[in-house]
Amino acid sequence: MKTIFHLIVITVVLTSCNQSEETAVKELNDSVMTLHDELMPKTEQIIQLKTSLDSLSKGPDSVHVKKLIQSLDKADSEMMQWMHQFSIDSLSTMDFKAKLTYLHEQLNKLKTVETLTDSTLHAANQYKK
Repeated sequence: MKTIFHLIVITVVLTSCNQSEETAVKELNDSVMTLHDELMPKTEQIIQLKTSLDSLSKGPDSVHVKKLIQSLDKADSEMMQWMHQFSIDSLSTMDFKAKLTYLHEQLNKLKTVETLTDSTLHAANQYKK
């Protein structure tokens, strides 16, 4: 009887641990996807700004405008590079610790892309004013 009770307790504990692990991975993955979804419209803004600045790249302030365009290109490129290397499918082959590590790394990379994107958009928009 004690053995059956111990097996039930162990099963309950393992199940709850697995559920909490799944929850932690899901929440972290959701954070990555939310940040990605917030950044995607900004890439459209980058493209629009590059187009509007391109017409000014031959003007009297061409050096500054070209630097802004290069910065916009870099922000766009960093986002595309992140999307190219991100692999949600690979999570299924990882253990819990590896999933957490991978998702934390991806979230940090995206935060870096966000900082670059926001500062670049801000500088380009300020110039256009």
